[in-house]
Amino acid sequence: MTSRERLRTALRRRQPDRVPRCEQSYWPATLDRWRREGMPPHRSPHELFGLDAFLNFGLDHSLRLPVERLDETTDSFLERDADGVVHRHSKSSYGPPCEVDFLIKSRADWERVRDRMRPDPDRVPDGVARAIREANEAGQFCTVSPGEPVWWALRTLGLQNAMTALALDPGFMRDLMEAQTALALGLMRRLLDQGARPDGLLFSSDLCYRNGMLFSPASYRSLVLDLHRQYARLCRDHDLLLILHCDGDVRELVPLLIEAGFDCLEPLEARAGNDVRELKPRYGDRLSFFGNISMDVLATGDRALIREEVVGKLEAAKPGGGYVHQSDHSVPPTVSYAAYCYWMDLAREHGEYG
Repeated sequence: MTSRERLRTALRRRQPDRVPRCEQSYWPATLDRWRREGMPPHRSPHELFGLDAFLNFGLDHSLRLPVERLDETTDSFLERDADGVVHRHSKSSYGPPCEVDFLIKSRADWERVRDRMRPDPDRVPDGVARAIREANEAGQFCTVSPGEPVWWALRTLGLQNAMTALALDPGFMRDLMEAQTALALGLMRRLLDQGARPDGLLFSSDLCYRNGMLFSPASYRSLVLDLHRQYARLCRDHDLLLILHCDGDVRELVPLLIEAGFDCLEPLEARAGNDVRELKPRYGDRLSFFGNISMDVLATGDRALIREEVVGKLEAAKPGGGYVHQSDHSVPPTVSYAAYCYWMDLAREHGEYG
């Protein structure tokens, strides 16, 4: 099977030739460490370990406000993005920028910019349709991220403002999310009209934190469920998978995602309490799982612990398909090259069907 065939089969909860093995993110410091520890300098981990390709292409679902550099020091700089969010970016350390301020803080602020949420043709970047066709021809699995309504609203307002609005003025939050949904679906239809056929939609939306959901299941059902179902209907109509990347403890969220029509959930952060050995038997007939190999365990370098982590989860998750093997978030520089190599050896040995 090609990577595309293997991932499509597994995520449809059917059994491929072997468990797909992916990795979507390595910290730059991780690769620096591995090269010092003997990784061939001119080859990527994907090449060295035969990982399955998983590509993602973004669409412009922002407010399209002017991007501005506001301040700069020797260590960092402040920049306002196209949604009016001011971030502090570090020049020396890897990691997400820190949110500092927000242009949209009230309903009045939103009304002044709302008409910017038009699905203009140039929001679909030049070359995306071509890149998707090339991925299809190369047998590479690819997704598109058109914009997820909850995460966009949380980012644009800021978490504190958004949670306050959710409690005191849910109609305001709903209006933001409806506008984002309409924009994103319009962009996807425009892309599909160009003949592009990605394998799925990928939302990167951290709706949970280490202790559970950011808001209640009742709020999800009243404000979000029908919006996510609109994306799910589009996916069903065009044979696309609907995949959610969500950090934190997702266990309370899982039944809601099934109700909404999602096909797959990743990366299943182990340190937040997620365990595919529990999730797959309970929900694996309705939802596929992706990830969950603890980087905290890999960082110990203890082969007995690594073997228990990798083999135990593989053997529990692989029957009948519905599982893609990957880290539980990304690969940090605490993981040695030797530990990663041992992990990949175990994954190859125990990931076969037969």
